[in-house]
Amino acid sequence: MEIRIHPLSRLVFGILLLVFAFPLFAEDSFPQKIEWKSNANALEYKVELQNLSTGKTQSITTEKTSTELSLPPARYRYRVHAYDFLGKEASVSSWTNFEVFKASKPKINKIERKLQVPKDGGSIGISVDIADVNKNSKFELVNESLNGIISASDKMNMGQSSSETDSISHLDFKNVPPGNWRLRVTNPSGLSSLSDIIVVNGEKMFTDVEVALIRDEAVNEAVKETEEKLRKEMNEKLSSEIEKAIAEHDLKKERAEADRIEAEKRAEEERLEAERKAEEERLEAERKAEEEARLAEIARIEEEKRAKEEAKRAKKEEKLRRKLERKKLGYQWKDFIIEGGAGVTNRLYDDSFKKAYDEPLATALNIRAMYLPKKTSSAKFGMEVCYFGQKFTHETNFLNAELISNVFDAKIVWQQNLMPAIYLQLKGGAGINMLKKSISYSSSYTARTASEDTTYFYPLVAGNLSIFCNPLKFLVFEAGADFSHVFGGSFTLGMLTPYACAGIRF
Repeated sequence: MEIRIHPLSRLVFGILLLVFAFPLFAEDSFPQKIEWKSNANALEYKVELQNLSTGKTQSITTEKTSTELSLPPARYRYRVHAYDFLGKEASVSSWTNFEVFKASKPKINKIERKLQVPKDGGSIGISVDIADVNKNSKFELVNESLNGIISASDKMNMGQSSSETDSISHLDFKNVPPGNWRLRVTNPSGLSSLSDIIVVNGEKMFTDVEVALIRDEAVNEAVKETEEKLRKEMNEKLSSEIEKAIAEHDLKKERAEADRIEAEKRAEEERLEAERKAEEERLEAERKAEEEARLAEIARIEEEKRAKEEAKRAKKEEKLRRKLERKKLGYQWKDFIIEGGAGVTNRLYDDSFKKAYDEPLATALNIRAMYLPKKTSSAKFGMEVCYFGQKFTHETNFLNAELISNVFDAKIVWQQNLMPAIYLQLKGGAGINMLKKSISYSSSYTARTASEDTTYFYPLVAGNLSIFCNPLKFLVFEAGADFSHVFGGSFTLGMLTPYACAGIRF
């Protein structure tokens, strides 16, 4: 489905695209009408109308091939969207520009009422004050007794706008005989005004031939208007005939397209029927294959079930055997250790923290979990996860600042036996330092009272040297020092934390 403008019908489309205004009064709103070529496959149309002066766009939906408007004077453009019966946009026309001009009734505010014809019978000038006219307005002197009409030979001080909003202050007329005349002003919109009587005095008298010529000029003007009306009627009739021929051509084309679509539909139905039969055969083959696969799956599940039951029985027997063995041997220590304690953190370097917070030392909470699965006659190997928490503070007259450092790391552990139940420990690894900065302001600091809380995460490397003591099988003690190097991006931070803790061994 599309909105088609045949090359031969571009003139017709231009005629059918009407934007007109024929108000009874200048103050009334102007009716306008936009028409476009219909399409047999279109269910409805959407007219997209845009004011080129303001940029404002509006949409009008209709099932007709025309729409009534009432637009203020401005430059506009529009395009038409066509939608099929499914509501989908099938096509859209190109933009078409048009302009709505202001139509006004001429206002004769002031006019010179007494004039004198020159002795040589030349032109006479009239001083006027006429508003709401434009460059195409007609200015005519009319005389009922002579049945004569004389058009202005010159328009002074006239603007170039097509809207009927300009004014004029002077008019010239040629060959005006003495008598009583009126000035008739007619705008292109068809609205006109007639002045009071203008008395023209003079010595020059016109002969009957001259009077006849004046009358002939009026008749010629009427003939011209009649010819213009007939020309418009012929153009409209020609446009209608061309439009009808285009419609017949489009109808033949649509019928041929319908025949082609019907043939394609029949071929498509035959193809679908063949595909349906092939699909039925394929589905039957798949059904048989699925039935065979189902039977095979049932057999496999039964076999797996028997294997699982056998494995479960063997596992149960093994668990019972180990239970009896542990009962004979007693508890076997696994070297899984949990410790807790405290320490003191000292910031080694980074001037930004030393300047921002008062204390160089902070109490640190210490929690550790260690597992040592590998053993030799004099050493043990394993790993450890550790947590340290410290808080640094800074107070002034207008703020309180806290920096809370939470260190989480994982390290490889090596224990070397020094004497019975005492070991030297070396540890190394990496982790994360979670720094939380909290600042609260007093009300006297530039009216800033809202607190600020920010949390940062930085990677770190960690090392440890400590003495580990295991005086009893279930009781352990540890004392040493942890070192952490934090990679803070724009800064680096070093912390040394001596600590002591105690724990339980499993």
